[in-house]
Amino acid sequence: MSTSNLDAIFNPRAIAIAGVSTTADHTQLGGNSYLDAMIRCGFKGQLYPVNPKGGEMRGLTVYRSLRDIPGPVDYVISAIPAASALQLMTDCAEKGVKAIHFFTSGFSELGQDAGIQLEKEVLAIARTHGIRVVGPNCMGVYAPAAGVSFLSDLCDESGPVGVICQSGGNAIYVAREAARRGVRFSKVVSYGNASDVNESDLMDYMADDPDTGIIMAYIEGVKEGSHFKKAIERAARRKPVIVLKVGVTESGARAAASHTGSLAGTDRVWDGLLQQVNAVRTHTIEEWIDMAVTFMFLPKPAGRRVALLGLGGGATVLAGDEAAKEGLEILGFPEEMRRQTAALLGSEAGTIINNPMDLSAEAWTVGYYPVLKAFSEYEHIDLSIVHLSVGLIARPPELHREIWDKLIDDVVLAHKDFHKPVVVVIQMMTLKEHYEWMAQAREKCYLSGISVYNSIRHAARSTNRLLRYHERKRMMND
Repeated sequence: MSTSNLDAIFNPRAIAIAGVSTTADHTQLGGNSYLDAMIRCGFKGQLYPVNPKGGEMRGLTVYRSLRDIPGPVDYVISAIPAASALQLMTDCAEKGVKAIHFFTSGFSELGQDAGIQLEKEVLAIARTHGIRVVGPNCMGVYAPAAGVSFLSDLCDESGPVGVICQSGGNAIYVAREAARRGVRFSKVVSYGNASDVNESDLMDYMADDPDTGIIMAYIEGVKEGSHFKKAIERAARRKPVIVLKVGVTESGARAAASHTGSLAGTDRVWDGLLQQVNAVRTHTIEEWIDMAVTFMFLPKPAGRRVALLGLGGGATVLAGDEAAKEGLEILGFPEEMRRQTAALLGSEAGTIINNPMDLSAEAWTVGYYPVLKAFSEYEHIDLSIVHLSVGLIARPPELHREIWDKLIDDVVLAHKDFHKPVVVVIQMMTLKEHYEWMAQAREKCYLSGISVYNSIRHAARSTNRLLRYHERKRMMND
C-alpha cells in the first residue's frame, strides 16, 4: 500500500474516539485519556466522543455510534473491548473512515486462535474498504504539530525527530524522557501488532516527511524483511536513522513473540543490515535517546581529540578512562598549554593541569570560560567535554546553585563564542537539590543548543558513533 494514505493518521481533520465514558475515571488509559490528550494538545479539528449511552463530556456531544456522527471522520481511536471490534469496523466502512487505531488488545499478541482470527477479520474489512489500521495493542500516534497525542502531559512543541516504536510503554518513555533533554518530535508512532501499518510503511513515510529530519526506530521484529531492508536503506540515505533492535537473545525473542507476536531475527543479521545501510545501532533505550540528542545538538567534530574538563581528581581520572574506552583520544597537553592554563589560576594547589583537567576549588573563581577559550584555540583539540560531578561539592546546599549556575553560564557563553563543539555531562548527584538543579541546567543547555549526557561514557560513545556515521556516509558517497 502507498504511504500517502497515512496522512489521515498524522493529520486528521476529524477524530472519533470509541470507548469514552461519562462516569469512568480519567486517570486510566483508555477513551477518556485519549480525549483529554487531544484537547490538551490543541487538536484543531472535530472531536467526536462515542459511547452507546450517549450524553455529554468536556463540552462535547457523546454520540451513540459512529454512524450517528453528522460530519465526516478521518481517524478513529478504538478503546472498546476486542469483542466489539468487528461491529466498529463495519461502522467505519459505512462512514468512510480512512484510518483506525486500536488501543484495544486481545488480538494476535495473545497467541490464541480466537485472537488471531479476530485480527484477520478486522484486517479483511479494512482492506476491502481501504482503511489503514494502526495496531492493535498499541498507544497510537503523537503528532504535536497536528494536535494529536496519546497522553495529555506530552510537549505540544514539535521538532525534527520521528519515532517508530513497536512498544507502547517505550513510546511513552521516549516521548517524555527525550523531551526533558531537549528533543522535540514530528511524529511518534506506537504500532503494536503491526497487523496493517508496520515498521516498513512508517519508515517509508518518515523518509519522505519534510517535518522529520532524524528517525528513531524501536523494533522487536519485522513483518516483511525485504520491504524493510529497502525502506531503511532508502531512509538512511536521506536522514540519520537510529535503531534500537531488541529481542536478539532467546529470552528476548520469546518476550517479543508474547508482546506483539513478532519474529525477532538474529543479532548477527541485524548488525550486518544496519552497518550496510549506515543506520546507527544502539543497545539500550538510554543510548537510543542519547543519539537523538547527539544528532539534534552536536555539530560533527573535526576528529576524536577531546579535552576533558572536570571537578574532583578521582572523578576526572574516571572520566579519562571512560572516554578513552569509548574511542576518543585524550592527548596530554604540551608544556606551553599547561603554562597557559596555570596562568589563569590563583593557585595550582589540588588541581590537575593536564588532560583530563581538574581545576578543583579554583573553578569557582576562575570559571570555565577562559579555560574553554584556551581549549578552542589549541589546534590539537576537536571538542571539549565539561564534566560536572555535582555531588562532590563539600559546600552548603544554599551555595550550590550559585556555584554551578556560574559554571553552566560559562559553558553556554563558550558554546556561543567559540567554533569547536562543547558538550556537558552532569552526574554524581547525591541530594534532591542536585537533581532539581540538573533539570534546570539541562534545559538551559539545550535551549542554547548544547547536548547534555548523564555520563562520560554515554557522551563519548555517542560522539564516537556520530563520527563513525559521518565517516561511513562519506565512504558510501565516494
